Amino acid sequence: MGWQQGNPIIRVDNKAAAIPQAITEVMTVPLGAGGKIVHIRDGTIFNKCSDEIISSLLKNLDKVPTPNLLLITSLWKPDSRSKVVKALLKHAEVEEFPLIPSWDKQGIEKLIQAAVKTHSLELVPAATTYLVEAIGNNTARLDSELTKLAIYAQGEKLELGDVQSLISNNNISCTELAHAIKNSRADTAGQILHRLLVEDEHPLKIVATLISYFRTWLITKAGVEEKLPDNKISTLAELSNPKRLYFLKKEVEAVSVVKLKQILVALIQLEGELKSGIDNFTPTIIKICTL
Repeated sequence: MGWQQGNPIIRVDNKAAAIPQAITEVMTVPLGAGGKIVHIRDGTIFNKCSDEIISSLLKNLDKVPTPNLLLITSLWKPDSRSKVVKALLKHAEVEEFPLIPSWDKQGIEKLIQAAVKTHSLELVPAATTYLVEAIGNNTARLDSELTKLAIYAQGEKLELGDVQSLISNNNISCTELAHAIKNSRADTAGQILHRLLVEDEHPLKIVATLISYFRTWLITKAGVEEKLPDNKISTLAELSNPKRLYFLKKEVEAVSVVKLKQILVALIQLEGELKSGIDNFTPTIIKICTL
C-alpha cells in the first residue's frame, strides 16, 4: 500500500548531524496502514555530508520500505558533482518548482486562484487581491494558509475581513522595512525586523524582497539622473505597471545613487552569507541602515 494523504510526516532539521535520524526514520515501517514521509528541509545534505553518512545512504536507500518516502527540499539546485547527490540520484527523482518573480503580480494571482480552487475555497475578489500582496510568491506559505482558511470556511464564502483576520501581511512589513533602511531609520528597522522574525518570516525571503526593492530604486534613481525617458526606465526596472514609476521617483528623491548602490551590494553580500550558513542577519540589517 502506498502513501496516502493523512499518513504521518516526520520533519528533520536541516543539519548534517540529523541525517542519521532521517535514515533511521525512513527505514522504519509506521504503525497502521500506509507509509510515512520523512522530510529533510532545506537539505544541507546536498552540500556538506560526511563519508560516513554517504556510506549509510548507499547501504540503506535501496532497502527503504515501499510505503515510505524520503523527501529532501532545498531552495538551491543540488550540485550534481557531489558524492551525496550522485548517491541520491541512483534512487531518487528530482522535481523543480520555478519561483514566480515577486514583481509578476499577474502570475502570482493566477497561482493563488488555482490554489484556491484546489482547496475548494470561495473568496470575494478583494480577498484574493489581499492574498497576492500578503503571500506573494511564497508557495509553501500559500498552501498552509489556504489549508487554514479552508478549515475556517467550512464551505462558506469568505469576505476580506475573514482573510485579513487569519493571515498577516508580512509583505507590507517588508515594504516598511525597505523604506526604514532607505531612510536610515535603524530603530524602526529593528522593530519591524523583530516582528517579521517572530512571525516566522524566513531571513532569505526578507532579504530577497529588500534586494528587489533596492534594485528597482537604484534603476529608477540612475535613470532619472541620466534623464532617460520614462518608458526606458520602466523597461529597465521591469515594472509591470508603468504608472508605478511616478511613485518610485518620489520615493528616491532624497536618496543618492551611491547610497542605493551601497545598500544593494550589502544586501547581496548578506544573502550570500545566509546561503553559506553565516547567521549575522539582524546586526547586518541594522548596520546597513547606517550606510
